[in-house]
Amino acid sequence: MPTPVATIANLTATGDVIIGPGGITTMVKGLPVACMGDIVAGPLCVAGVIAMTTAINKLAKGRPIANLGSIVTGVSPIGIPMSTAVLVCPNVNEIV
Repeated sequence: MPTPVATIANLTATGDVIIGPGGITTMVKGLPVACMGDIVAGPLCVAGVIAMTTAINKLAKGRPIANLGSIVTGVSPIGIPMSTAVLVCPNVNEIV
């Protein structure tokens, strides 16, 4: 099922922010699309990356584009491994 595209500055379920670098050649509403391997940081995930997406057939700069529900893995501020999902994607008119 198609889902909205994630971009830089979108949030995860735990309130962490996708910070990039993104697919800077592919823009949605003026922001680069988020891709697998992009860094995620915030109050609950200090060293996270987008580890899995369902949009494996859509690429930006050679990497799969992230979408709503893409899985982020990382480490909490106290060193506990964690995972969360991309939750806030206001790009409902751009789906993959």
